[in-house]
Amino acid sequence: MSPIGRVFIVLNLLLAGAFVGFSGTYLQKQSNYKKSYEAEQKAHQETKAASDAEKTRLENDLTTAQVAKTANETQKNQLLTQLQAKDDEIKRLSAQNDSFAADLKRLGALADANNKATEAAFAKAEEAYKMSIADQKTRDESVRAKDAAEAENRDLKTQIAALNETITNKDVSIADLQKERSENQLLLPVAREKGFVPQMAAPNLSGTVTHAAGRLCTIAVTDNPGNIDIADHIAKFKFRIAIYDQNGYKGEAVATEYNEASKSILCNIILVNKGTITEGDKASTSAGF
Repeated sequence: MSPIGRVFIVLNLLLAGAFVGFSGTYLQKQSNYKKSYEAEQKAHQETKAASDAEKTRLENDLTTAQVAKTANETQKNQLLTQLQAKDDEIKRLSAQNDSFAADLKRLGALADANNKATEAAFAKAEEAYKMSIADQKTRDESVRAKDAAEAENRDLKTQIAALNETITNKDVSIADLQKERSENQLLLPVAREKGFVPQMAAPNLSGTVTHAAGRLCTIAVTDNPGNIDIADHIAKFKFRIAIYDQNGYKGEAVATEYNEASKSILCNIILVNKGTITEGDKASTSAGF
């Protein structure tokens, strides 16, 4: 064999050994990559399962919070209605108290005038009696004048007694009203401490939804037992109206305008509990839901 052939044989052996070494190294690395991939895949699946469980828990917490919020808002609206009613009653009693005070002042002035008239009548009767001593004719006239004065005096005393009785009755009524006003003023701070305002109080009304589109609806008033001025109430505060059907409560609307000709209230729908508010649904400010 020539030297060149021997060199090629040695080179082939060296290259074959190098190839075997490289092949073993790459095969081992491939095995390590597979294990790493499987470990990473398992960790990913565990992370995904934990994430899904956390998502489910947060969704349940959100649902619970929304239910609690709705219940709190309902309780708040009820207390607002009671508070507004108490405020209106306090205003009414204050106005009535002022009227009684004016009547009492007028009766006092009338009593003073009657007392002065009585004194003048007695003085006139006494003067007529003295004149009758000097002259019989004058005496007769003075007797008649005295009788008239005494009759007038009796009438004045009767009027004074009636006025005094009226004043006494007024005093009793004023005392009762002041007591009731004090009780209402004690209730007012208690309600305000709960964080409520009086704008949501509503008169006792019932009706039927005659039109509904988007966030607007029209309610025809069918029952107004107190015969209240609806337009005046809406001008003072925009009260809420509950909407329902035979299956129960559906939502709420806020009164914004009253049409006297059609006896209808234009409302903004602010809360939809279930379903869709449609024509024919019932509406009431005092529905017990």
